[in-house]
Amino acid sequence: MSATTYIVKPVICETPIKKALSPQPTFMEYVREDLEAVEEVMHSELKSDVRLIYDLSEHLLRAGGKRLRPAMVALAARAVNPNMSRERIGRVGAAVELVHMATLVHDDVVDNTATRRGKPTANAIFGNGAAVLSGDYILARALQLLTSDGDLKIIRNAVELTSQMVEGEVMEIGVTGNAYLPTDQYMEILRKKTAVFVEGCCKCGAILGGADEKTEAMLGDYGYRLGMAFQLADDLLDYIGDPKITGKPRGSDLRDGRPTLPFLIAMRECSLQEKSQLMKALGNYELTDDGVLEINVILSKYDAFDRTREAARQHVEKSEIAINCLPPSKSKECFQELTDFVIQRDR
Repeated sequence: MSATTYIVKPVICETPIKKALSPQPTFMEYVREDLEAVEEVMHSELKSDVRLIYDLSEHLLRAGGKRLRPAMVALAARAVNPNMSRERIGRVGAAVELVHMATLVHDDVVDNTATRRGKPTANAIFGNGAAVLSGDYILARALQLLTSDGDLKIIRNAVELTSQMVEGEVMEIGVTGNAYLPTDQYMEILRKKTAVFVEGCCKCGAILGGADEKTEAMLGDYGYRLGMAFQLADDLLDYIGDPKITGKPRGSDLRDGRPTLPFLIAMRECSLQEKSQLMKALGNYELTDDGVLEINVILSKYDAFDRTREAARQHVEKSEIAINCLPPSKSKECFQELTDFVIQRDR
């Protein structure tokens, strides 16, 4: 099935930097100026004389986003050194966000996704070829930013987190449609696909701030735990989130053939008849919203949502333990608020 094609007029004016940021939770206010620096760097780096690359990049920047990954860089850096250079935070924070942005562009092509956050994706507007190559361009600009910063430890960390994230994405493709995927294998996919990136962002911030090895490791563990909890919360939202808020149809993972934790929990314990119903739904692009709600009834019967929420909560508890090493600071308070946000978020 091909993505919808839209007619696009060239972008003439640039998006104001502050308006490109999505509304932020209160814990992000402490690093708002850092995030504005990140936004400024991204706008500067994604300028291109090639009109199609420029238009596509502007489309992505106007779409905004949570900017949680550069926020993690900023919070970790300021947790170690409250007076950390905003210029370096902006540069490294922009680099990790551009890596994230590039992978999203590629993911949308792989998954043939037409909308993200309720808006047309780059591939839906500009076509798959332009999206893939522009994603490559964005990734190259991210690497350029890292090399211009010049910290080899940060560069190695960013390269490692990127390679593991790609491995996780490929692993996920390999298990598409596998209704009997072992839970430990699924958790390894989450670790590589999501948690390692958040862990790496925290480590990059810690390195920026001049942290010792123990503090760097603890901040990295915080990021890992938070990333796992974040993805498990995504698993829940895919089934029980409000599409008007999440910006994507309920049951998207199910329709795409991705067995997430709530599905796998129910598959282990449900009856043969229910197993048959779950297997027919997995990867069924024609599954209706009512059909997803019927699947939700089966998942609820086996407490799959509560047990997924509990798994996320356990990671959150361990993330809170990880930052106990930090001295009292505004950054530490923000990290603590962030853990609550991950569990309670609705998008």
